[in-house]
Amino acid sequence: MPRVLRALVSMPASPGVIGYPAFEAEDGADGMAHDTNDFTTGPRADPRGARLCLAAGTAHRGALDGGWWPRSHDASTELPELVAGLAGHLGRVTHLAIDTDYWEHVPGDITVAGRKVKVGGLPGLGHVVVVIRGRMDTFLLLVVPPEAAQTHAYAALNGSAAGAASAWPEEILATCDISTA
Repeated sequence: MPRVLRALVSMPASPGVIGYPAFEAEDGADGMAHDTNDFTTGPRADPRGARLCLAAGTAHRGALDGGWWPRSHDASTELPELVAGLAGHLGRVTHLAIDTDYWEHVPGDITVAGRKVKVGGLPGLGHVVVVIRGRMDTFLLLVVPPEAAQTHAYAALNGSAAGAASAWPEEILATCDISTA
Protein backbone atom coordinates (compact mmCIF):
# COMPACT_ATOMS: atom_id res chain seq x y z
CA MET A 1 0.00 0.00 0.00
CA PRO A 2 1.38 3.48 -0.82
CA ARG A 3 2.84 5.33 2.17
CA VAL A 4 0.47 8.28 1.69
CA LEU A 5 -2.57 6.01 1.76
CA ARG A 6 -1.29 4.16 4.84
CA ALA A 7 -1.02 7.51 6.67
CA LEU A 8 -4.51 8.57 5.60
CA VAL A 9 -6.06 5.26 6.69
CA SER A 10 -4.71 5.84 10.19
CA MET A 11 -6.61 9.15 10.51
CA PRO A 12 -9.55 9.23 12.95
CA ALA A 13 -12.80 7.69 11.79
CA SER A 14 -15.42 10.07 10.52
CA PRO A 15 -18.97 9.90 11.80
CA GLY A 16 -21.91 8.88 9.70
CA VAL A 17 -21.01 7.48 6.32
CA ILE A 18 -24.39 6.56 4.93
CA GLY A 19 -25.73 4.55 2.05
CA TYR A 20 -25.92 6.36 -1.27
CA PRO A 21 -28.29 5.63 -4.12
CA ALA A 22 -25.90 4.44 -6.78
CA PHE A 23 -26.93 4.36 -10.42
CA GLU A 24 -28.90 2.45 -12.98
CA ALA A 25 -27.23 0.36 -15.65
CA GLU A 26 -27.60 1.63 -19.18
CA ASP A 27 -29.94 -1.27 -19.98
CA GLY A 28 -32.27 -0.15 -17.15
CA ALA A 29 -31.27 -2.85 -14.65
CA ASP A 30 -29.81 -2.07 -11.24
CA GLY A 31 -26.07 -1.64 -11.55
CA MET A 32 -25.27 -3.31 -8.23
CA ALA A 33 -26.73 -5.92 -5.92
CA HIS A 34 -28.93 -4.56 -3.15
CA ASP A 35 -27.51 -5.01 0.35
CA THR A 36 -28.92 -2.73 3.02
CA ASN A 37 -26.10 -3.58 5.41
CA ASP A 38 -23.45 -1.98 3.24
CA PHE A 39 -25.09 0.37 0.74
CA THR A 40 -28.27 1.02 -1.14
CA THR A 41 -28.84 1.15 -4.84
CA GLY A 42 -31.41 2.58 -7.13
CA PRO A 43 -31.88 4.59 -10.30
CA ARG A 44 -30.24 7.99 -10.58
CA ALA A 45 -32.36 11.02 -11.31
CA ASP A 46 -29.50 12.50 -13.36
CA PRO A 47 -27.79 9.99 -15.64
CA ARG A 48 -24.78 12.36 -15.87
CA GLY A 49 -24.42 12.51 -12.07
CA ALA A 50 -21.45 11.05 -10.23
CA ARG A 51 -21.36 7.25 -10.24
CA LEU A 52 -20.83 6.52 -6.55
CA CYS A 53 -21.20 3.75 -4.04
CA LEU A 54 -20.65 4.60 -0.36
CA ALA A 55 -20.34 2.31 2.64
CA ALA A 56 -23.11 2.65 5.21
CA GLY A 57 -22.62 2.88 8.94
CA THR A 58 -21.18 5.25 11.48
CA ALA A 59 -17.53 4.23 11.48
CA HIS A 60 -14.85 3.20 9.03
CA ARG A 61 -14.88 -0.57 8.66
CA GLY A 62 -12.10 -0.92 6.15
CA ALA A 63 -9.51 0.86 4.08
CA LEU A 64 -12.10 2.56 1.88
CA ASP A 65 -15.38 4.37 2.40
CA GLY A 66 -16.70 3.65 -1.06
CA GLY A 67 -15.92 4.10 -4.71
CA TRP A 68 -16.34 6.44 -7.64
CA TRP A 69 -16.34 5.67 -11.36
CA PRO A 70 -15.60 8.89 -13.27
CA ARG A 71 -16.28 9.15 -16.99
CA SER A 72 -12.84 10.56 -17.91
CA HIS A 73 -9.42 11.49 -16.54
CA ASP A 74 -10.26 15.23 -16.79
CA ALA A 75 -10.22 16.43 -13.18
CA SER A 76 -11.73 19.83 -13.99
CA THR A 77 -14.83 18.11 -15.39
CA GLU A 78 -15.13 15.11 -13.07
CA LEU A 79 -14.37 16.58 -9.62
CA PRO A 80 -17.33 19.03 -9.57
CA GLU A 81 -19.69 16.11 -10.33
CA LEU A 82 -18.12 14.09 -7.51
CA VAL A 83 -18.50 16.90 -4.97
CA ALA A 84 -22.08 17.58 -6.07
CA GLY A 85 -22.90 13.87 -5.73
CA LEU A 86 -21.38 13.69 -2.26
CA ALA A 87 -22.92 16.92 -0.93
CA GLY A 88 -26.31 15.46 -0.04
CA HIS A 89 -24.73 12.65 1.96
CA LEU A 90 -21.53 13.99 3.44
CA GLY A 91 -22.38 17.66 3.67
CA ARG A 92 -19.95 20.35 2.63
CA VAL A 93 -16.75 19.04 1.11
CA THR A 94 -13.86 21.46 1.70
CA HIS A 95 -10.86 19.70 0.12
CA LEU A 96 -10.01 16.92 -2.29
CA ALA A 97 -6.66 15.22 -2.79
CA ILE A 98 -5.95 13.33 -6.00
CA ASP A 99 -2.98 11.71 -7.70
CA THR A 100 -1.67 14.31 -10.15
CA ASP A 101 0.03 11.55 -12.17
CA TYR A 102 -3.35 9.94 -12.86
CA TRP A 103 -5.46 13.00 -13.74
CA GLU A 104 -5.39 15.60 -16.52
CA HIS A 105 -6.32 19.30 -16.14
CA VAL A 106 -5.99 19.40 -12.35
CA PRO A 107 -7.38 22.69 -11.00
CA GLY A 108 -6.21 24.33 -7.76
CA ASP A 109 -9.83 24.62 -6.71
CA ILE A 110 -13.32 24.07 -8.06
CA THR A 111 -16.62 25.79 -7.39
CA VAL A 112 -19.69 23.71 -6.62
CA ALA A 113 -23.01 25.29 -5.66
CA GLY A 114 -21.25 28.63 -5.15
CA ARG A 115 -18.63 27.24 -2.75
CA LYS A 116 -14.93 26.75 -3.37
CA VAL A 117 -13.37 23.34 -2.82
CA LYS A 118 -9.58 23.18 -2.68
CA VAL A 119 -7.94 20.49 -4.81
CA GLY A 120 -4.53 19.19 -3.81
CA GLY A 121 -2.23 16.84 -5.61
CA LEU A 122 -0.55 13.85 -3.99
CA PRO A 123 1.59 11.99 -6.52
CA GLY A 124 1.63 8.29 -5.73
CA LEU A 125 -1.85 8.26 -4.18
CA GLY A 126 -2.94 5.88 -6.92
CA HIS A 127 -6.58 5.00 -7.50
CA VAL A 128 -7.88 6.88 -4.48
CA VAL A 129 -9.46 10.28 -4.00
CA VAL A 130 -9.33 11.78 -0.51
CA VAL A 131 -12.45 13.73 0.41
CA ILE A 132 -12.23 16.09 3.39
CA ARG A 133 -15.03 17.96 5.06
CA GLY A 134 -14.33 20.26 7.96
CA ARG A 135 -11.19 19.61 9.96
CA MET A 136 -9.64 16.24 9.21
CA ASP A 137 -12.96 14.48 8.62
CA THR A 138 -11.58 12.26 5.87
CA PHE A 139 -13.19 9.80 3.47
CA LEU A 140 -11.24 7.59 1.06
CA LEU A 141 -12.86 6.59 -2.22
CA LEU A 142 -11.58 4.08 -4.74
CA VAL A 143 -11.30 5.59 -8.21
CA VAL A 144 -12.35 3.04 -10.82
CA PRO A 145 -10.63 3.84 -14.13
CA PRO A 146 -13.08 5.44 -16.59
CA GLU A 147 -12.18 2.91 -19.27
CA ALA A 148 -13.23 -0.07 -17.10
CA ALA A 149 -15.95 -2.31 -18.48
CA GLN A 150 -19.33 -1.68 -16.85
CA THR A 151 -19.69 -5.06 -15.10
CA HIS A 152 -16.11 -4.90 -13.79
CA ALA A 153 -16.62 -1.32 -12.60
CA TYR A 154 -19.81 -2.28 -10.73
CA ALA A 155 -17.97 -5.14 -9.04
CA ALA A 156 -15.17 -2.78 -7.97
CA LEU A 157 -17.68 -0.26 -6.59
CA ASN A 158 -19.36 -3.05 -4.62
CA GLY A 159 -15.98 -4.14 -3.23
CA SER A 160 -15.00 -0.62 -2.26
CA ALA A 161 -18.13 -0.14 -0.16
CA ALA A 162 -18.05 -3.56 1.49
CA GLY A 163 -15.74 -2.40 4.28
CA ALA A 164 -13.40 -5.40 4.18
CA ALA A 165 -10.31 -4.48 6.18
CA SER A 166 -7.94 -6.26 3.81
CA ALA A 167 -9.32 -4.80 0.56
CA TRP A 168 -6.89 -2.13 -0.67
CA PRO A 169 -7.59 -0.24 -3.92
CA GLU A 170 -5.17 -2.19 -6.11
CA GLU A 171 -6.46 -5.50 -4.72
CA ILE A 172 -10.07 -4.60 -5.45
CA LEU A 173 -9.27 -3.50 -9.00
CA ALA A 174 -7.15 -6.60 -9.69
CA THR A 175 -9.85 -8.90 -8.30
CA CYS A 176 -12.34 -7.25 -10.68
CA ASP A 177 -10.01 -7.67 -13.69
CA ILE A 178 -9.39 -3.93 -13.99
CA SER A 179 -5.91 -2.92 -15.11
CA THR A 180 -4.12 -0.22 -13.10
CA ALA A 181 -1.32 0.24 -15.64
